[in-house]
Amino acid sequence: MEYFLETVCTPTWHLQLDAGVSFTTAAEPLMAKHRPLRSLIQAYNDRFDEMWGALSSALVQMLVEIQLSGVPTYAATNWPGEYWNLAMDTFPFLRSFDGALVSGLIGFTKPSPAFFQTLTIAFSLTPARTLFIDDRLDNVDAARKAGYRGHQFLDNLNLRTFLLENGVSINQGGVEGDDRSRS
Repeated sequence: MEYFLETVCTPTWHLQLDAGVSFTTAAEPLMAKHRPLRSLIQAYNDRFDEMWGALSSALVQMLVEIQLSGVPTYAATNWPGEYWNLAMDTFPFLRSFDGALVSGLIGFTKPSPAFFQTLTIAFSLTPARTLFIDDRLDNVDAARKAGYRGHQFLDNLNLRTFLLENGVSINQGGVEGDDRSRS
C-alpha cells in the first residue's frame, strides 16, 4: 500500500483532486501508464473513505465548546469536491460549521494566496481578528501572510492554550491529553 501511494497515487497527484480535478480526469493518465494497477487506481476512488484516519473525539468536543461559546467557526480545507458530501455524511460535525471553504469546490488549494482571499471574502472575515488553525505549517504561514492569526495544530493542549491566549474561553472538560487529530 505504501509503495502504491508513494509511486502511483502520490500526494502530488492527489493535490489535483484537492484543486477540483475530477477523479476520472486525474486517473486517466495513471491508468494508461500503470495498466496492471487499474483496479487499484479505481479502488482509490471507490474506497476513498476507507483511507480517512480516526477522528479525535477530544478535538471535536473542543470545537463544540468553541461553538457553544458563541464564536463563529469555519472549515477551510483542502479536500476533493466530489468527496465533500461523503465526508459530511461520515463526519456529521462538519455540518456544524458556520460555513466551509472546500478547495475542490473552488478550484485552488491552501496555501495559495487566492485561497485566503476567497476565505476572507466568502465569510466577510477580518483576518487580523480571525484565528486560523491548521496542522500544516505551510498553510499557517500562508494564513499569517494573509493577515490571519495563525496557529499550527500539534495537539489539543497547545491548541487550548492558543485559544485562551486569544480570548476564546472554553470548557476544559474533554480536551485534556495529546489526542491528535488524524483526519
